[in-house]
Amino acid sequence: MSKLKTTLAIFAFLWVGNFNSNAQTDSLWTLQRCIEYALEHNLTVQNQQLNVNLNEVNFQQSKLNLAPSVNASTNYGLNWGLSINPVTNFAQKQQQSNGNASLSTSWIIFSGGRNLRTIRQNKTLLENGENDLEKTKNDVILSLITFYTNVIFNEELLNNAQKQYSSTNSQLDRTQKQVAAGSLPRSAELDLVAQLANNELNVINADNNLQISLLQLKQSMLLKGNASLGVVIPEIELDSSMLANINAQRIYKEAELTMPEIRSADGQIAAAEIGIDVAKGSYYPSLRLNAGVNTNYSSIIADRGRFEGDGTMIDIPTGSFVGSSAAGSPIVRQTQNGQIVDYATGRQLSDNFGQFVSLNLSIPIFNNYQANAGVQRAKITREQAIVQAQQARQVLRQTIETASTDALSAAKSYVSSFKRVEAQEESFRATQQRFQNGAANYTEYQVAENNLFQSKSDLLRAKYSFIFRLIILDFYQGNPIEL
Repeated sequence: MSKLKTTLAIFAFLWVGNFNSNAQTDSLWTLQRCIEYALEHNLTVQNQQLNVNLNEVNFQQSKLNLAPSVNASTNYGLNWGLSINPVTNFAQKQQQSNGNASLSTSWIIFSGGRNLRTIRQNKTLLENGENDLEKTKNDVILSLITFYTNVIFNEELLNNAQKQYSSTNSQLDRTQKQVAAGSLPRSAELDLVAQLANNELNVINADNNLQISLLQLKQSMLLKGNASLGVVIPEIELDSSMLANINAQRIYKEAELTMPEIRSADGQIAAAEIGIDVAKGSYYPSLRLNAGVNTNYSSIIADRGRFEGDGTMIDIPTGSFVGSSAAGSPIVRQTQNGQIVDYATGRQLSDNFGQFVSLNLSIPIFNNYQANAGVQRAKITREQAIVQAQQARQVLRQTIETASTDALSAAKSYVSSFKRVEAQEESFRATQQRFQNGAANYTEYQVAENNLFQSKSDLLRAKYSFIFRLIILDFYQGNPIEL
């Protein structure tokens, strides 16, 4: 056969009440629609997307680490019993209230280049996470195609079993008429009744296999088990020229450039290389700029001065008192023209206002070999990434080689099975005609019918094996799945 040209059944889903070819076209499920639905609802994909989101947060945080940090704090409290007088610095039993506030900033001027390299590393890890997400989606797609193909294959097997049942049933009707007319013995009818029962069992088994494959497809899409799916089988033409495009080495070279698992594996190597430079940054000094302002307030400080009539304040030296209560404790409030006045809180905060600025230089001299251990761990991580990249390429190559070999084998099996079906159909027609004329016995008829059924089943198996492998090889070449 110089050119193989035949109509092959391929992939389409319908959302209907029962799995049959009488599906409603307004609820058609194509393979692409099934893929989109599965990707939207798949939990593994959702979890990987969350990992990408975490990588995005880490990347943004590493960039913001270049900016100075600013922190503010404040507190207010009450003290009873023995406490330190902030004016006299003596311990005394007296109730007091106090508070303070501060604003500070800190900026890393130099850290051995660790911050800048960490930004690069986190950006690479973010890209790797996106590649891992795409790889996860690809795994879902390939799994869905497998279940999709199984459903179509099992429906074809069911149709084949139903045709065999229908053929045997028609033959039984004719035989019953011949037996009634006396042209055939009663045993011929009984033999066909037994054969019909066997064919019915084949139909039941094929339907069970179909329902199992359909359930697997629903589960891969995260549909409920009682959801209805129907199928329509469009036609596609294949010819022997497709075999010429099956070249494992060429397909692998194309896949190596497009598959996300390879990009992710190479990205892990790049991230590990940057990680070594980040770890080496611990060998270098770090320089930090610190600055801030602060102030405080205490109720006891109100006794450190008094207001004069002109509004000025006269400081009273530490340890001096302008008066005392009956109990001997210092008077914390003074009078001005008969009015009780305090050392105003705002005035205290203003008088106690302070600022600071400092440069902190940290020079690593000996840190228990922590920096050296960090560099060694980073180098080991790089070596692990190199090995994992080699493994990713090996798995990809082996997958493509297996799919290519299986496709070629399936193509050969298909050609052989196609010829066999043609021969078995001709043999069955001849045997059936002889059986109807009484020239062949039931055993010959049964063997011919079973051989035809088996050859058609083998043809279907080879056909869908070939189709599936072609889709896989197309997928690894970066071609879109269009059915």
